[in-house]
Amino acid sequence: MSQHAPTPGTGAPTGPDPLTGAPVDQPLDALVDGLVVVSATGLVLQANRAARESYGLQPFRSLPGALAHRWLEAQRAAHGERLVADVLLPLDAGQVVVSVSAIRLAAAGRTVLVLRDVTDEREQVDALSAFAGVVAHDLRGPIAAMVGWSETALDRLLDGPDTDPVEVASLVSRLHHGAQRLDRMVANLLLHATCRDRTLDPAPVDLAAVVEEVADARDVRRWVELLEVPKVSGDAPMLQHLMDNLVGNAVKFVAAGVEPHVVVGGRLDGPEVTVTVTDNGIGIPVGMREQVFQRFERVPGTGLGGTGMGLSICRTIVQRHGGAIRVDDGPEGVGTRFSVRLPAAA
Repeated sequence: MSQHAPTPGTGAPTGPDPLTGAPVDQPLDALVDGLVVVSATGLVLQANRAARESYGLQPFRSLPGALAHRWLEAQRAAHGERLVADVLLPLDAGQVVVSVSAIRLAAAGRTVLVLRDVTDEREQVDALSAFAGVVAHDLRGPIAAMVGWSETALDRLLDGPDTDPVEVASLVSRLHHGAQRLDRMVANLLLHATCRDRTLDPAPVDLAAVVEEVADARDVRRWVELLEVPKVSGDAPMLQHLMDNLVGNAVKFVAAGVEPHVVVGGRLDGPEVTVTVTDNGIGIPVGMREQVFQRFERVPGTGLGGTGMGLSICRTIVQRHGGAIRVDDGPEGVGTRFSVRLPAAA
């Protein structure tokens, strides 16, 4: 046998690299995807490095159940026919989703399986599907209401001299608020899609002025107590969205019959400013205080709508500025307190 002859499935060198002269592994071992050759009896004849190290498939052993099922299907297929399917493959570290491509060869009934880990891709697709369902549900609510209000307003206007202008004005006002809500939701969607890669335009930002603007725009100024907040350095539009989300949530998530009370303050901590937004709302359970910053997550049992993107966007904005955000109990265990660290203005 030649000194360079490979032993199937061992990763032995096949010869020197034609450019460097250094020994190289078997060509199959250079593949990122797992590749195995299976006998007509279901025995692994050859497995490249990815198959051995990532999926625990060793030469001269039987296939595990999930892969054995794909091999059986390939055995029933025509020679050269390619079958592709995703399977759940249990490993020591947990289950992974593997895309398995199976091709039956003419020679001796052997089958080639190519395995590619698609766990992350599947999670992203599932998350996108869940997100699309949430968005569709949340958008249909205000749209349906606006359709109803507009139809009622149109009927009233067609009443002629008997039209009550006060009632029509009320309906138009509801339409206006519905349109504003849709506009905010669409803005959230756009920011969610762009804030991770958007180029920052840092400048000194007066967060106290930003909070006042947000509170006035939301018509919640009477519920917001504004303390001193040192200026920060950051991208003004993104920081405005950050404070809009935090103040908006603080006012929104209160128990029935409770008047909101939101306190916004800040202090200088060396090169950073710590901004706090404290409320008297329903609070966030300890077990969900990290989870609420994930995409599409909402605190259960509130009965309040939303896309579950707000706090995820907040964390992305803060992290883009090199800061951090966390949530704790409010004073005496009532409500919540969000703490945000941002760079101080020079």
